Amino acid sequence: MRAVASGAIISILALVVPVQAQDSEDADIAKGRELAYALCAQCHLNAGQGEKEGPMGVPGFAAVANRKAQTFDGIVRWLKAVPPMMPDHHLTLDEIDDLAAFIMSLRKAP
Repeated sequence: MRAVASGAIISILALVVPVQAQDSEDADIAKGRELAYALCAQCHLNAGQGEKEGPMGVPGFAAVANRKAQTFDGIVRWLKAVPPMMPDHHLTLDEIDDLAAFIMSLRKAP
């Protein structure tokens, strides 16, 4: 009887945990979207904006997400680097992760 109950609990948890993970991921993307539109939209979220052109060009977030070898960790490193051409918004580590999650959500399936 205990084995059946344990198996039932494990089966239920197997169904719930992925849903909770997806909900958490969706929440991170939503928080990142909010940050992006509040802090980054003027430079990185313009209609039809692609990769940067020339030394002063600014890439759109969709272009950044769709770079061939782009990864979540790569975006996190980019956001932590705070290059001199970008303002330092003093993002927390959680905000950086949320913003990276939003940017990667713009990646198109290959």
